[in-house]
Amino acid sequence: MSDIENDSEKKYEEQTEDLYAAFGKFAVEFEHICNYLRAITKTILAREGLQNERVMHVILAALTAEPLRTLVQSLIHETLTLSDTDKKIVRKLLNRMQELTKTRNEVLHGTWFIGWAGVDDDFSNAPGIKIKSNKEGAVVKSFNWNVADFEELTSEVIQLANLFGRLNGCIAEDSKIESNFVINPDGTCSSVPHRFRTGESHD
Repeated sequence: MSDIENDSEKKYEEQTEDLYAAFGKFAVEFEHICNYLRAITKTILAREGLQNERVMHVILAALTAEPLRTLVQSLIHETLTLSDTDKKIVRKLLNRMQELTKTRNEVLHGTWFIGWAGVDDDFSNAPGIKIKSNKEGAVVKSFNWNVADFEELTSEVIQLANLFGRLNGCIAEDSKIESNFVINPDGTCSSVPHRFRTGESHD
C-alpha cells in the first residue's frame, strides 16, 4: 500500500470514528432528558401519594420521549399551583423538548452515509436523508453534517437535561419555579445561579 493510500485510510478511520462518536453521544445524551422526565413524573406521583416505585416503572416503561413530555405537562398543570411566570417557563421548556424530539427522530431514524468518499478523500461530512410523507406526498429532508453540527445539538440536549433536572428539584423541594429560572431576551430559559429556595409556596 502506498503512502497516499495509507494517509487516506488513516484519514478515513479518524474522521469516521469522530462522526460515529459524535452521533452516539447525541443519542446517549438525549436519553438523559427522558430520564429526567421520568424522574419528574415519579416525583409528582410520590407527592400525590403513590409510593410503590415498581408501579411507577410499570406506568413509565413503554413511554418514549413525546408521550413522556405530554404526561409531564399534564401532571404539572394538574397537581401544582403555578404562577403565570411558572406556566410560561414550563411551556418554554416543554416546547423546546418537543422541537428537540423532532430533530432527534430525524437524526436517529434517518439514513446516514458516514465514510462515503468526499472531495479529496475528505470524510469529515456525513450526508444523510430522512424520508417522510404528508398529505401532499413524499418529503425528503437532506443533511450534510460534520462533528461540530452533532456537538452543537448535543450541547443543547445537555443544557435542556440540566434544566429538567432543576425543574425536578423545584418540585421535590417545593421551591418556586420562577425563583429558579430566568427567561432570556431571546425567549429561552436558563437556571439562575443559586441553590433551590425551599419552603416557598406556589401562591
